[in-house]
Amino acid sequence: MRKISYLFYKILRLLDFFFKIFKKDGVLIWFNDFINKDFYITKNINSEKVIFFTPNQIIKWRVDTLFTKEPETIEWINNFKSKKNKITFWDIGANIGLYSLYASKIHNQIEVISFEPSTSNLRVLSRNISINKMNKKISICQIPLGNYDKANLTMHESDFTEGWSMNTFGKPINFEGDLFESKQKYNIFGTSIDFLLSNKFYNTPDYLKIDVDGIEDEILLGGEKLLSDHKLKSISVELNENFKSQFEKVNILMKKHSFQFKQKKHAKIFDKNNKFSSVYNYIFER
Repeated sequence: MRKISYLFYKILRLLDFFFKIFKKDGVLIWFNDFINKDFYITKNINSEKVIFFTPNQIIKWRVDTLFTKEPETIEWINNFKSKKNKITFWDIGANIGLYSLYASKIHNQIEVISFEPSTSNLRVLSRNISINKMNKKISICQIPLGNYDKANLTMHESDFTEGWSMNTFGKPINFEGDLFESKQKYNIFGTSIDFLLSNKFYNTPDYLKIDVDGIEDEILLGGEKLLSDHKLKSISVELNENFKSQFEKVNILMKKHSFQFKQKKHAKIFDKNNKFSSVYNYIFER
């Protein structure tokens, strides 16, 4: 289908070329406006319809695989518990907001903080929150996190595509611990989990999800005060077991702060995948 679509696109480009010659203006540029108005997908979550903006193929794939790409994350969110008070959930590496929106629909008494510094992903994340009228339950924090209180470092993005992952702050390393070439770079202010909490920008989370493809350990090191706070009940962190240094750092931190390993899971589609077979969402609990 990609090849067929590309053929249609080339035909449209040719027609656009002739329009520019004879009409002094093209028509193809308007297609982006049409896509932005028309390309949405609806998913049923907790018997409610949730609308997702899908301006490209990677985002459509993310929405289509909401329940199958990371069923372990869905299971973890389903099991959030609170006796009386509102649950606070931090979604670090929110991307387009799939799990932020899912959690907000599954749990009535919840506040979600969606951490997403990528300027490409922010447009889609903010639209998904807005079109579902979830701005009272979900707040966006566009500040990247790391192991420093105040820093102005480079945001590295491996592609210009909205909904893409493999973006990182400060260090251009991927989920395997290897350097990658950034297609998009810009400097941006970053801070740590503990700095945000010490200055009372946000409430202490009950549940913490970290999926940032490369610097999960640095983010946790910048949140050691949080890790020692027993309000934090559970952490889901994506780890690549072949990225030995990061894997060991995270496990040492969890033990230091009395978190117990509960389980590791990933979707069956990754079992025999050469690149992702060693990547799991690790769940730690008090």
